Amino acid sequence: MTDNYCYVPIHSLSGELIALELTVLPHQTAPQAEDAERRLLDQLLTIERYADYFQLHGLLCCLTIDFPLACAVTESPFIQQILSQLPFLRLKLSENFPNLHDGPNNPLLRALTDRLNILWLDDLGAGDANLNALQSKMFEVVKLDRQFYLDNISKPFFNVLIAHIRRYTNRVLVEGVENGGQLEKLAANKVWGVQGYYAQTMALDALDGTDGG
Repeated sequence: MTDNYCYVPIHSLSGELIALELTVLPHQTAPQAEDAERRLLDQLLTIERYADYFQLHGLLCCLTIDFPLACAVTESPFIQQILSQLPFLRLKLSENFPNLHDGPNNPLLRALTDRLNILWLDDLGAGDANLNALQSKMFEVVKLDRQFYLDNISKPFFNVLIAHIRRYTNRVLVEGVENGGQLEKLAANKVWGVQGYYAQTMALDALDGTDGG
């Protein structure tokens, strides 16, 4: 089971590890939509094996869910029971999530939050219209789309852009930082975290205090 995954670390701007994102390794074949509950269960049980590490070190763990996985969360009592035992886990939605722009008027999103799932928004700026979702303040963390960040970090209005996003979330996450100068600019804009700058990936068995087996 653990051979299928790795973690992508998320660090504070000063380099402190603050969260890990469970990611399917590239060589793994993407499961079919009809296997959504099995797929999600496999990922949750993988995370659960390292729950003591996350709680001991005060780390968050995020897991990207698509529409089928979101349905599995809202429809499976067993999945809901496991999630209730993982208070450090966050569910991250991509910007291409169906009808994301409806925000709290989207029945599936509302069902997720009604069950006390804490949501992150991925790929802000990728092109799909989700400003309404951002403005709903439903998301604990908003991650900028990598290319959107790279296209705009050097532009004069970047500070204004981040300030606008931070009106709706206190935690902005950035992937694609290339140098210390960019890091300083993000720090001046009170960006919460960076992904892929201090480390690209981390094996599951690299977590201290676990057997990794």
